[in-house]
Amino acid sequence: MFARAVNLFVPEQQMLYTLLSDEYDNAPNSCRIALRHCDKIFSPGERVQFSPGGIEIGQNKWIDFSHCQRWQQPEHALTAESIKYINWLQWGAWINQHAISGNSLFHYRGGNIFHREIARLLQQHRDALFMAVRRNEKPDEAIHSLIGLGIGLTPSGDDYLVGLCVILLISGHPAQKYRANFLAVLEKAREKTTLLSAITLAEAINQRYRQVISNLVAKIVHDDCHRIIHTINEIKKIGSSSGYDMLHGMADACLLTSYFGEKYAYQDHG
Repeated sequence: MFARAVNLFVPEQQMLYTLLSDEYDNAPNSCRIALRHCDKIFSPGERVQFSPGGIEIGQNKWIDFSHCQRWQQPEHALTAESIKYINWLQWGAWINQHAISGNSLFHYRGGNIFHREIARLLQQHRDALFMAVRRNEKPDEAIHSLIGLGIGLTPSGDDYLVGLCVILLISGHPAQKYRANFLAVLEKAREKTTLLSAITLAEAINQRYRQVISNLVAKIVHDDCHRIIHTINEIKKIGSSSGYDMLHGMADACLLTSYFGEKYAYQDHG
């Protein structure tokens, strides 16, 4: 439980659902409620009962679904034509410029030896995954190495993979063929990471993610650079460093997509 978010655990499903403060954006498996400080209302360990009409929490709290509006994440798609003409290198450079400005472990330069080793491994496995996809090789080993690598509720390696999957697994993307690889590796490596992080990564593989991320994806697929700094800054607010780690993944995915775009262009002129 956090000041502005409460995770509801359903042991039968091994699933987490989240109640979010109204100042947060929409997200999968979540419900935004008209509260600013959740920790003043809810307590750890309270019984949770789901029903078609709402959620009963503890002895005296009821969330009525009849007053809720459903958020439907927009569906994003690419075509061979759009992949050729989107300026993927520019998008990768823009996003990377913001990603390196934060406190991500990918760029840790402090005196903590443990954190420095994590940073080294993150870069090593990130490079291995990047090259495997670029060379059209199996990325399974690199994906497995990144899962659970880091600290906190959503380790940096997982957050990076979330950002990578958000772009690479868009409908119509040539790298969508790797979706089965990501799912298979995650199934084998779930115990390496936290339940929350595993669920978040699984959702991203299936193209379900937070609204602020969807906003950036929409701009990329339409090659719309209007107010991109604001859009990227909203992602940077996710967690203490999760947003920055996700941006690293999105930047790498854009750079990888530029290689696919070059192949399409070459085929047209071949």
